[in-house]
Amino acid sequence: MSRIELDGVEMTDFLETQRTGVLCLGRENDGYGVPLSFNYREDDSSIYFRMGYAPGSQKRRFLEAAENVTFVVYDQTDEGWISVVAEGTLESVSEGDVESVVEEATRHLDIPYYEVHERPVDDLEFEVLRLRVSKLNGVREGHEGQ
Repeated sequence: MSRIELDGVEMTDFLETQRTGVLCLGRENDGYGVPLSFNYREDDSSIYFRMGYAPGSQKRRFLEAAENVTFVVYDQTDEGWISVVAEGTLESVSEGDVESVVEEATRHLDIPYYEVHERPVDDLEFEVLRLRVSKLNGVREGHEGQ
């Protein structure tokens, strides 16, 4: 088995079939990773998230301090594994500025409110974020010549 780099088409195909990944944030000497549902849009090289924040949210504090972020999507394959790593910057997107297709997709992202936040949805604040992808890399485990 060897490590094989994915081309742009393979990365896009993979991201369009996946629904969850891990957003990696850092500030000073601390790191923070949060599993999230997402929607990938190839046409604007962006990944969209619908964030839910509880009062005093650690996630929000890390997001506010982050200049650049990394988002990792991975899965098991018959040969072993596949992963795509996206790097870029996050920006808040007002619901009025989001295309209807993206808005509909982010509205239906799987956010397990009660299990993660242990509080009613009314206690949470929501925001749509866009990761403007500046760098995208993908690899998979496989046999030479595949």
